[in-house]
Amino acid sequence: MSDYLWDKRGEADAEIERLEQTLGGFAQATPPPPLDLSKRPPARRGFSTGALLIAASLALAVGGAVFMLIERRSPAWQVTTAAGRGTLSVGEWLDTHDGEATVAVADIGSLTVEPGARLRLLSTRAGHHRMELARGTMHATIWAPPNQFFVETPSTLAVDLGCAYTLTVDEDGGGLVTVQVGWVGFTAGDRESFIPAGFAAVTRPGVGPGTPYSERAGNTYRQSLALIDLAEWSADAQHALTMVLLQSQERDEVTLWHLLQRVPAFERDRVFNRLAVFVPPPTGVTLDGIRAGDRRMLDAWWDALGLGTTSLWRTWSQQWKDDVNARRGRL
Repeated sequence: MSDYLWDKRGEADAEIERLEQTLGGFAQATPPPPLDLSKRPPARRGFSTGALLIAASLALAVGGAVFMLIERRSPAWQVTTAAGRGTLSVGEWLDTHDGEATVAVADIGSLTVEPGARLRLLSTRAGHHRMELARGTMHATIWAPPNQFFVETPSTLAVDLGCAYTLTVDEDGGGLVTVQVGWVGFTAGDRESFIPAGFAAVTRPGVGPGTPYSERAGNTYRQSLALIDLAEWSADAQHALTMVLLQSQERDEVTLWHLLQRVPAFERDRVFNRLAVFVPPPTGVTLDGIRAGDRRMLDAWWDALGLGTTSLWRTWSQQWKDDVNARRGRL
């Protein structure tokens, strides 16, 4: 290969010669001055292009971080009504007045809220979404794992355990839940109700979760349970228990299991014997233990109903208590 292009040695390519002639008019007449590397270049005023790019990148990074912090501090649920779309931020109330609303529960489910309802978003973060239903009716469909969606009412806390359900709160603060899929936990203090699909339960201020009952149960059955839940033990409550035991059928074992904890110890024999007709007590579950309110025996009998284990509920309920205590400690 010829070196003509670099040092004029060898044969010149015709195309190179043509370029030399064309560009010759722009050639420098005198040689350039020698390069002195010992001298520092003079300072330039303003920012260089590189500095501006770096500053712009930093501004974008900081701006993005601030935006993310704002988003984390001000999360919101999407709300759709006949008037259009909007958002429900933490601490805000939603009043449906005369129109229905659809609310996206973060990315784990949705609510259909009937007209005349009032609800508030209390908190929302990954794995924990909490709201308050002050009055009205909502239909919840949650497809997340259990123990992520909570609804506070004036008389209880509804805990979603992976399900679809309807919750109503009346003007006096009483409530009613009916479960279509999965099951819901009602809890207030030490009083708990487990409500599986096909069952319902009421809740009342000052009383808390009522005894669950099958949706096919008649009015007399439901009224008898209400009397047992509400009243101090009396002749009327004793008569109501007799009616419930006589009318209980297969699948009413959920109701009977709850009654084991809600009637006086001297009445538990009757409930024990009736529940044993439908689901025999597992090994290790004794009448004496049930009379004494032994939690392990009660949980073992629940597990025998085939509706899921109570161990998960016990774990979750402890987590709620720890969370509540931690929040109280920060106040």
